[in-house]
Amino acid sequence: MQATYPSPSQAAAIVRAMHAVATAEGAIALLPIERDSIAAVQRHLLNLETPIEPGAVSLPDDLAVVIDDLAMRRQTIQILTLLPVIDQQVRAEKARVVEAAAAQLGIADRGLVILRQAVKRQLKRITLGLMIGSVGNYWSPTGKVRLRDCLDMLRLLIFMPKLPGMYRMLTDRELLAKYRALVSYPAETLGNALYRFYTQRGFPLPGEPTAYPEGWSKHETYHVLSDYDTTMQGEMLNAAFSGGNTEILGMDLLMLTLLQFQAGLQIMPGPVLRGELQPDAFFRALARGVAMNVDLLAGWDMWQIVDLPLYEVRQRLNIPALTGAERTALTERNALIV
Repeated sequence: MQATYPSPSQAAAIVRAMHAVATAEGAIALLPIERDSIAAVQRHLLNLETPIEPGAVSLPDDLAVVIDDLAMRRQTIQILTLLPVIDQQVRAEKARVVEAAAAQLGIADRGLVILRQAVKRQLKRITLGLMIGSVGNYWSPTGKVRLRDCLDMLRLLIFMPKLPGMYRMLTDRELLAKYRALVSYPAETLGNALYRFYTQRGFPLPGEPTAYPEGWSKHETYHVLSDYDTTMQGEMLNAAFSGGNTEILGMDLLMLTLLQFQAGLQIMPGPVLRGELQPDAFFRALARGVAMNVDLLAGWDMWQIVDLPLYEVRQRLNIPALTGAERTALTERNALIV
């Protein structure tokens, strides 16, 4: 998402649109989790110190007049697209209001595609789209889907668990040496923090035969920069943080997380849970990612700054620091790197 700064009239229109989606324009009662989510969006993404209530719960007829900036229009639709998942039902009635808002604003967005598929329970289509996007932007170091990257995904997800011995000779010694060398960097640097993140959790370093391709180190780097751990809550917050940072896979990451861990729908391999959303923490993490001045999936080169102190890297990337109260709350939820 791009950072936007709505005027009072624009913020009021967006809040009304959020209530219109969450209630299907007054046809469905607003749940407490939805109210909390709308309030959190107002605090962290609309920059409203005190959340406001809408004057009505119908979609504003003049939405396109009030929201006249293209970036704000896109962000509005992206926010609205998340809301139908929060009640764990992903109802067609709520999705239709999102579609109506998108038609008014003239916005087509990847999140809308995923929402349509989720409403129809076309979960395999969502999975396929996510896998293709992940191969191109996380697995591949080039940002493009290559045959070798697709084969590598199949090797790790399908064949490696069944035939581990066959892949012991696949060590990339040069790549592995590059990552092992990070241990020699000073403890306060990004490079050393990334090395410790891998090794303290028992994750194989890039270059080891059981490791994900080097491109996946972007995901681990997001963890280190955000300070969110690999627990369930930590992963949800890291997905929100990285989703807010990038336009490339942003809505894929956000929708995947909410669909699999809030709505309880199996999209990708791994655990499936319901009701895990903590609205204030989630939308704060999203806002921290939005605030960044560099999209880490858009050609960013970590190796140019691995020798810098982690606090300086965060400052350069404009990552908002967590407050003491936030750190206390997130520590209690086991969501922070310690």
